[in-house]
Amino acid sequence: MSQIEIKTTHVRVPNQDLQIEAYLAQPAREGKFAAVIVFQEIFGVNSNIREITELIAQQGYVAIAPAMYQRIAPGFTRDFSPEHLAFSPEAYQLGLQYYQQVKYAEIFSDIQAAIAYLKTLPSANRYLEDKGDDCDRELLVV
Repeated sequence: MSQIEIKTTHVRVPNQDLQIEAYLAQPAREGKFAAVIVFQEIFGVNSNIREITELIAQQGYVAIAPAMYQRIAPGFTRDFSPEHLAFSPEAYQLGLQYYQQVKYAEIFSDIQAAIAYLKTLPSANRYLEDKGDDCDRELLVV
């Protein structure tokens, strides 16, 4: 499949009293598309995760990458150090520290909120699934 034109934006996904920052990429053309939730690395929704989200959208999906550290460190991201072609040891330690503080019940709640948000988008297929592994599944978690 060839790449298609996309549009991107930063959004806030409501989850009770919390507004979860997320990066949204979707086809620019009108239509209904299956949705994909992209999970961040320990370095937040950084340039790598945003690029992955965009690549998925270029293949004809609505893709969203919610910030899973929203409760712990809102806005946290770290990118590769160009001079070392790697993450700095400090960035790695900080990302790992935040990852270890994550409560899985909260992450699950945030994922459910992202699914609910996707269902409100005119471009996202209304028949989103969040479980099962059959071939007709409309939600893919990366």
